Amino acid sequence: MTPPTISEQLLEAASLLLVGMSSVFVFLSVLIVSVKLITKFVEAFPEPAATAHVTPTAASSSFHQQDVITAITHAVSAYRQGKQPPSN
Repeated sequence: MTPPTISEQLLEAASLLLVGMSSVFVFLSVLIVSVKLITKFVEAFPEPAATAHVTPTAASSSFHQQDVITAITHAVSAYRQGKQPPSN
């Protein structure tokens, strides 16, 4: 069996290049078309608008969020000072 010549190797490399680039082009084209279709679908069927009224549970959750923010702030400042945060 004789080794392939340089022209045969270049021809095989060119064909592999063509196949690889074509497959990437097709994949990206399908991806772009599918994203555009999904965008049109989402725009056609939007989510219902959320109500803006405040319930007692929403008010208590905002207090809870403020407690969490305060705890994180204290923990970060204690870490920056090199102390351990107080344990409860």
